[in-house]
Amino acid sequence: MAATDDIKARIDIVDVVADYVPDLKRAGRNYHARCPFHQENTPSFVVFPERQTWRCFGACAEGGDVFNFVQKIDGVEFPAALKTLAERAGVVLLERTQRQDGPRNPLFAVNEATLRFYREALQADKGALARAYVEQRALSEEAVVRFGIGYAPSTGDDLLKHLTALGYTEDQAVSAGVVSRFESGEVRDFIRGRLTFVLRDGEGQVIGFAGRSLDGANPKYLNTSQTELFDKGKMLYGLDRARDAIAREGVAVVVEGYMDVITAHEHGYQNVVASMGTALTEEQVTLLRARAPRVVLALDADAAGQEAMLRSLRTSWQLLGAAAQSSKGRTRADIKLRSSDMDALRIALITDGKDPDEMIRSDGSKWRELIANAVPAVDFLIKAETDRLDITTSEGKTEAVALLLPLIYGMSNFLDQEKYLGQLAEKLSVTVAQLQASFERTRTQGQPRQQQQQQQQAKRQTAKAEAEAVFRKADHDVLDEYVLALIAQYPEVLEVVAELSPDRMRRPENRALLSAIQATGTIEGTYPLLDDVAAEHLERLAAKVLPPADRKQRAADWQACLRRMEERYLRELKAQEEMALAVDADDASPADPGYRDAVDQQALQVNSRLRDLFVSGTGA
Repeated sequence: MAATDDIKARIDIVDVVADYVPDLKRAGRNYHARCPFHQENTPSFVVFPERQTWRCFGACAEGGDVFNFVQKIDGVEFPAALKTLAERAGVVLLERTQRQDGPRNPLFAVNEATLRFYREALQADKGALARAYVEQRALSEEAVVRFGIGYAPSTGDDLLKHLTALGYTEDQAVSAGVVSRFESGEVRDFIRGRLTFVLRDGEGQVIGFAGRSLDGANPKYLNTSQTELFDKGKMLYGLDRARDAIAREGVAVVVEGYMDVITAHEHGYQNVVASMGTALTEEQVTLLRARAPRVVLALDADAAGQEAMLRSLRTSWQLLGAAAQSSKGRTRADIKLRSSDMDALRIALITDGKDPDEMIRSDGSKWRELIANAVPAVDFLIKAETDRLDITTSEGKTEAVALLLPLIYGMSNFLDQEKYLGQLAEKLSVTVAQLQASFERTRTQGQPRQQQQQQQQAKRQTAKAEAEAVFRKADHDVLDEYVLALIAQYPEVLEVVAELSPDRMRRPENRALLSAIQATGTIEGTYPLLDDVAAEHLERLAAKVLPPADRKQRAADWQACLRRMEERYLRELKAQEEMALAVDADDASPADPGYRDAVDQQALQVNSRLRDLFVSGTGA
C-alpha cells in the first residue's frame, strides 16, 4: 500500500477539516461550513465523508481530497502536506520505497494496438457494414468511442500484418489471443468480419475482445480465448466504467449483453455490467460484492440457458451466505451488510419479451421499476426449482430439498431460515419438521462431505479476498500513469503539458509530480524538486513500456487522455452535486435557498462542460 493510501485509511477528512474550520456542522450525510478560502455569509463549503472529499459551491468552486485541503489551507506543497498528514495518522514515511511491481506485461500493449486497429477499421471503407449496424442500433458516436467499438476485417490477416509492422512478434499476438495458430502452422486473425467490443479489466486495461456476427454466422458472439490476461469467468463487461456508480449507489445490476450495458450507460444507468456468458461465476459475484451490498441479476424469462443460470444462482447464493457469516473483518463491503444478508442477491425477471436494451430505450421508467422490484434470490430459486421439478413425486421432492435446504440453512438470520423453511414446506406439501429431519440426515451422511464443504468455503473466502484486493489496490491509477509516462518520454507531449490541470489527476502524488514538471518545463529539471520516493516514481514512468505509435498517434492519444480525464473529473463533480443536494432527505431542516441556488448554478456549469466535451471530442 502506498503511503497516501495508508494515510487515507487511518484518518477521516472530517476530523482534519474540523481542526481548521471550527463552524463545520453536520447536515444530513455531509458537513457544511463557510468556506475558509473566501469570504461568504451562506455556508457553501461541503465535506463528503462517504467519498472523503470536499468542495466549495461558492465563489472559489474548488475541491479535492484531504491532501488538496491541507496544501491549500496551509499554503504548502504536496511533500509538506504529506508529512503533516503522515504524522497525524502515525504513518512512517520511508526514504525510498521498494519497487514491488515488475515491468508491464507486453500483451497489454498488443491489445491496445489491436484496439486502435479495430477502431480505424470501423471508420474505413471496409467497415461500412459494421457502421450500418451501429447506426441501426442507434449507438451514439460518444458510445462508440467510450466503449471502444470497432470492426475486425474479414480478410483474415490484416491485424496480424499490422501488429508485425509495429514490431510485435507473431508469438506475442498469439499469446494475446488476437490471432490464432492452427495445427497446420497457419496463423490468422482470431476475429474476422465482426463488430468488435473491447474487454477491459476493473482498472480499464485492455485484456481481450468480443466480436459480434454481422452476417448471421454462428456463434453470434465470439470472445477472446483464455489468455494470460483474459479469463471470462473472472471479469465483467463494463466494470471499469461502472465501478464508481456501483459503489456510489450500493447496487450492481448484471445483464447478459454488451449492448444492454452500453444502452444502460448512455441513458444514465451507470451501475450496469454484463456477465461473460449466461452463468454468473463465484469470481464475478465476489468482484461485485467487494463494491456493493446488493447485486441484481436482470434475466430474460425466455432466455436459453436457464438451467446454467439456476446453477450459478445456487453457487452465488452460497457464496453470499459465506460472505455474510464472515463479515467480522470490517471491510468496506462488510460494513454495509445488514444483519440479514438475504437481500444481497436479487433477481429482476424480464417477462414482456424485451431485452434490457429495448426496455431502456422504449421506457426507462419500466427499467427502474423492474430493478426496484427485484426479488431476493432465494424466493426466485424456490419458485424456479419447484416449477422445474416434478414435485408431485418423491424423487422431485428429494431433489428440491437437496438443492434448496443448504441455501436456506446458509442464511445467518434464524428468522429468515424459519420463513423460507415454511415457504418450501408449503410448496412441497410436507411439514417443516419433515424438512428439518431430511436436512439432518444429509448432514450426518459422513465426514468426507463435511470436509468438502469446508474446502469449498475456504475457496470462496480466498476468492472474496482476492476480489476485494482488486478494488482496494489503490497504489496506482492507470490513466494518471499513462499520461505522466507520455509526458516523461516524449518531448512533443512535454511541450503541451500546461494543457492538463493537476487536479485532473486522481492520486495526490501524481498531482504533485505533474505540478513539479509544469514548474520546471523539463524532466531533468524536475528531479531536484522531488524526494527519493517521487524521483523513483518518475523514473519508473520514464521507463514504462508504451504501445508503439508515431507522432500523430501520440498527439491523438494525448487529446483522448485529456478528454477522458476531464470527463472523469466532471463526473466526480456531478456525484458531489447529487450528494450535496441530498441533505434535505436526511436533515429535518431544509437547506438554505442560497446554498441550493449555488449548487444548482455549478451543476448547470458542469452540465455545460460535459456537453461541450462530448460535442467537441466525443469523449475518450
